[in-house]
Amino acid sequence: MIIIKEDFQDFDTLEYPYDHFHTALGEYHHIKHDGYYGNFYDPIPLHQWRSLDGSWLITEEDGKKFLEQNRGDNTKGAFVNCYPTLTHKTRLYSSYTIEVELRLFELSNYAGFGFNYVTSRNNYFVGIKKGKIALIRRFEESLTELETKDISFDIYDTFKLKIVVNRKCLVYLNDELVLSHDIGLIRGGKIAFISKSLCRYSNLIVSMTDSEYEEHLSNLKHEEERIEEKRSKYSKLECIKKISLGKSGTGRQLRICTIDGKAYFIFAQHQKRYIRDSFAHISSLSLFDIDGNKIWTIGEPNNTRDNTLISCDLPFQIADINNDGRLELIYAMNFEVIIIDLLTKKLIKKMKTPIIDGDPLVKDEPFYRLNVDAIRVADFEGLGYKGDFIIKDRYQNVWAYNKDMELIFRYHHKNTGHFPYIFDYNNDGRDELLIGYDLVDSKGNIIWSLPMNSDHTDEIIYCKLNKDDDYKFVLASGNEGMNIINRDGTIFKHNEIGHAQRISVAKYDLEKSGLQIMATAFWGSDGIICIYDSKGNILDQIEMESNGSVISPIMYDGINTLALTHSDYDGGLLDGDLDMVVKFPNDGHPNLSCEVYDIDSDGIDEILCWDLESLWIYKASEFTKPKKTYKKYPDMFSNYRGEYLISDEDI
Repeated sequence: MIIIKEDFQDFDTLEYPYDHFHTALGEYHHIKHDGYYGNFYDPIPLHQWRSLDGSWLITEEDGKKFLEQNRGDNTKGAFVNCYPTLTHKTRLYSSYTIEVELRLFELSNYAGFGFNYVTSRNNYFVGIKKGKIALIRRFEESLTELETKDISFDIYDTFKLKIVVNRKCLVYLNDELVLSHDIGLIRGGKIAFISKSLCRYSNLIVSMTDSEYEEHLSNLKHEEERIEEKRSKYSKLECIKKISLGKSGTGRQLRICTIDGKAYFIFAQHQKRYIRDSFAHISSLSLFDIDGNKIWTIGEPNNTRDNTLISCDLPFQIADINNDGRLELIYAMNFEVIIIDLLTKKLIKKMKTPIIDGDPLVKDEPFYRLNVDAIRVADFEGLGYKGDFIIKDRYQNVWAYNKDMELIFRYHHKNTGHFPYIFDYNNDGRDELLIGYDLVDSKGNIIWSLPMNSDHTDEIIYCKLNKDDDYKFVLASGNEGMNIINRDGTIFKHNEIGHAQRISVAKYDLEKSGLQIMATAFWGSDGIICIYDSKGNILDQIEMESNGSVISPIMYDGINTLALTHSDYDGGLLDGDLDMVVKFPNDGHPNLSCEVYDIDSDGIDEILCWDLESLWIYKASEFTKPKKTYKKYPDMFSNYRGEYLISDEDI
C-alpha cells in the first residue's frame, strides 16, 4: 500500500516558498510566504542566510521533476548543526518503508532522508557523504552515528535509498543491505528531506504492507478519536466583535487598556530608518475603543507592509505615570519622549532623547540623538507608583529617568536583549531590573551577572514554579537556550531547544504538581513547542507546520488554562499535553497577529486576532466564573515578554 508518492510533477520549476529576506517576523507573526507548498513545510529559517536564496528548488530534466537542496551548508557558530529540512505533513502510525532516489552534487556534508521525525532537532536520518553512509540519531545539538559503512561512488551516481522503519531500521543502498540498527518506532512520526550538501531527490515513495496499513489506520483513528473527545469537552470559540481599522492596521504593535469598563486599543505603525528593523521610528499612533470608534490619531496612518510588519518592539506604553488616576501614553517619536493624556491626547510632558553622538558606550548608532528601541515604566525612587521609566537602544544601553525626566542611571555591560523585567527584587520599595543577563538595582549597580555572553535574552518571567520553592527566573535566551535561574543568579536548569524565543508559565496540566513552562524556538528550528515540568524537565514537544506561535496563556472557560498558538487553520489553543483542543472557526477572520486580554474584566480571557485591515475578538461560547484569582503578566506590553497566568492555589 503506497501512503506517500511524490514526483514533484504538481510543482512549477521554482524555489520552494520561503522568506526571501530571512526576517524574524515569524517570531510572533503568522506569515504565509507566497508559493505552492504541496504536502510539505520548511521549518528552518536562519538569519545567516540573508542575501542568499532559498534552501529548496524544483528542477526538471527530460520531463522529470526533482527536488534539489539549494543551500549547501552556509552555517556557522551556534547554527553549525542546522540542517536544511523539508518535512512532509503526513503522520505515520505503523511501520513503513521509504524509497527515494538521491544524487549528491558535492560531498562535504551529509545529504539524506529523515524518519521517526518529531522535530527538526529530534529525528533519525540516513545520510551520505564522501566515502560514507550513516544512520544518525539527532536530539537537540547531539548527532550520534549509530551505524556507518564505507562506500565509494562517483559524483554522477544516483543512489536508490531504501529505509525500512520498524523496531529495527534496515537501510539498503542500491538494493544492498548496508546498515541495521534497533531504533524503536515513533508512532505519529513524520518523514523529511534533510541535507547539508547540495543534492537532488526524486521518486519518493512511502509504503506499508497490508497489515502495517491496517495498523496505521487503526492507530490513526484512535488518535483522531482521542483528540475529538478532548475537543468535545471545550466550548467553541465565537466571534463577539469585529472592528474595521481602516488605514491604521498594523502588525503585532498593539497596546490594550480598560477605562471605566471599556476597552481601548492603540495601534502603532512605523517607518524603517537606516538598516532594516534596527532603527525604526513610530510614524503613526491610533486609538480605538471597543465599539470601533477611532478616538484620535497621531501621524499619518499608512497600512502598507513596510509600515506595519517589523521584528522588534516599538516604544510606546500605557500607564498612569503621574499617579493622577488617569492613564497616560508614553512614547518616543522624532527623537523625543512624550507623555500625553491617553483619552484627550493633551501633552503632559516631553524631553529630547539623549545625545549619543561621540558617546564611547554607543557603537554603530547612526544618529546624533538616541532612536529609542523600547520603553518601560518603573519605580526606581520608591514613589509607590511607576512614575519613572527606562528607554534603551538595541542591545547596548539603558537610560533610566525619574518622574521629572532627570537621568537616574545608565546601564552598559552585557547585551540588553529586547525588554527588561522590572520588579521589586529585594522588597525595598524600589524596582530592580533584570536586563539581558544582569540583575541591576535601582541605582544601576549590577547585583549579579549570569555566566552567559552569547546572543541575548528575548523573554523573562519571575515567579514561583512550586508552592514551597523560592522565586525563580525563567529565561528564553536565544542560542543560550531556555534557562531557569535561582534568585542568587545561579543556574538551576539549562535546556537546549534551539534558539529559544518565547516562554510562558501556567497551570497547563491540572493533574501535575506545580506549574508548567512552555517554550518555543525560532532561528534554525522554527515551530518547535516544548513543555516542561516545574523542575524544568521536558515533558513533551511538537513541531508546528507554520510560524507565529505566541504560546500566550489564556483563562479559557473559568477552569482550564490553555496556550494560544496562532489563529490560522493549523493553529488554535493547546492543552498541557500539547494537543490542539480548541480550533478557530473557518470564518475568514484575520490571522496575522493575535493577543490574549481580558477586555471586560470578567476573569475570562478574550482572543484578539487582527491584520492590517481589521480586528476580530473571540471568546469561549460557554464559561463559568473562575473560582480562583489569577496574577497575570505583563503590566507592560512587548513582543519580547514572557507571560504567566498563575493562581496562588495552583502552586
